[in-house]
Amino acid sequence: MASSLGLILVASGVITAGAGLAALLSPRLLLRIGFGVESPHNAVVFFVRHWGVLIAVVGALTAYGAGDAAVRTPVLLAAVVEKIALGLLLFTGSVKPTSIIKAAALGDCLLAILYVGCLVG
Repeated sequence: MASSLGLILVASGVITAGAGLAALLSPRLLLRIGFGVESPHNAVVFFVRHWGVLIAVVGALTAYGAGDAAVRTPVLLAAVVEKIALGLLLFTGSVKPTSIIKAAALGDCLLAILYVGCLVG
């Protein structure tokens, strides 16, 4: 796994950053596809955009961490917390996610497990 760590971090970071940018640029579409919300309140749109920025930053830092060992550990720790939190909130919360968001959250949980493996291995 160590030989592919850089590729894993870059690929997963780019995908995560892309998802964050999608939330930032198209929050209403994300809410419709991900949660079935047709007419979100402006405050909800604001927070989805903010969430998108945060996710994009986590993704960009994850990709950056592939080439900079000095920042890799704290970045991966932050990414693990973010990805596990998303999974916990979606699977235990009161919001009804669609299968698309459930799949994304499951993918994030799997990446969190992989990142933990990178951190301990």
